[in-house]
Order: sequence, then structure tokens, then C-alpha cells
Amino acid sequence: MTTEPESGVRTRTRQAIVSAAIAEWARDFAAPLNAIAERADVSRSTLHRYFVDRQSLVDAALREAQEVLDNQSAAAVSGCGSAREELESLMRVLVDFGDILIFLFADPNRFAGNAEWIEAEDEMLPEIIRRAQAEGAVADDVEPSWVVGVYYSICYVAASAIAADELSRLRSADVAVRTFFHGVAASPTTRPDTH
Repeated sequence: MTTEPESGVRTRTRQAIVSAAIAEWARDFAAPLNAIAERADVSRSTLHRYFVDRQSLVDAALREAQEVLDNQSAAAVSGCGSAREELESLMRVLVDFGDILIFLFADPNRFAGNAEWIEAEDEMLPEIIRRAQAEGAVADDVEPSWVVGVYYSICYVAASAIAADELSRLRSADVAVRTFFHGVAASPTTRPDTH
């Protein structure tokens, strides 16, 4: 019989706690550590063996959330054939990782002063949007900064709908993509007859 090295168990336990913290704090940043321990399926004493206090867990969750979002965003656009495909793929990833999106951006001041918070300038999305405008996939008479704001707002609303159990992940991503590329106006065939 073989046993797994303790480091593997420790790594998985630590990851479970950090993931639980992100999920719990995406819904309620005031949630106590015992709620996170329960979500991670560990005891409170186990949680404290990994994280001595709330702040150390906040810092670990912040590092993890930023790293996952950066890596997943880069992977989402890799191999796409057009800027439109990149925008759709990226949106689906952001919605799918909605807990991270909400945890990071629900409160713009949440991590102010935290040394782990990296306030990097978003260069990837504006560049994709400019290419999508040049390709004709996005209106070119709208400022890219406006489109960026709309894009992230839709992602956030979609992630919130999943968190509130209003929509499934797949449905929320589909509606987000459709809303971004087509708006919410009714098509001519579905408008009520006003005559």
C-alpha cells in the first residue's frame, strides 16, 4: 500500500481553504473564518494551522485570485482566430470564474493598502477591443474605454447572477456574450405590434 506524501495532502488542504475563502468572501466579505472552514470541510483549528489569522488568509486568497484570473485570461485568448473570438472566450472565462471576479472587484476599496494587491493597468482588453473595432465586430465610433467598462460590467452582472442562483454558469455566459455583442433590444421579429 502506498501513501501520498504529506506535502501533497498539505497542498490540497491549503488550496481547499483558499478556494473556500474566495467563494465565501465573494458572497460576504464579512464572513467569519469558521464559515470558511466549514465550506473547506476542515476544522477551525486546521484552518489556523495554515493561516494564523484572517489577514493572512485574505492575502493568500488575493494572491491566488489574481494569479488564477491572469493565467485563465491569457489562456482564454490563446489560439483564437479573431478579436471577436478572443472577446467571447475571455468573457466566458471571466463569468466562469465569477467568484474570483466578485471577490476582487465587488468593492473597489477592499484591498486598498494591501501589499498583495496589484493594480495593474489593463492593457489586454483595450487592445483586443481596438482590433475588434478594426475587424468590424465592435462599433468603431465608441471609445474603447467605454466598451471596456460595458464589457466588465456585463461580466460582473453575469457572475452575480450565478452567485445568486438565478442562472446556470452556461446560461449566464451565453446571455453575457449575447448582451455584449447584440445589446438587449428586441429583434424586429419579436417586437410587439404597436399598430
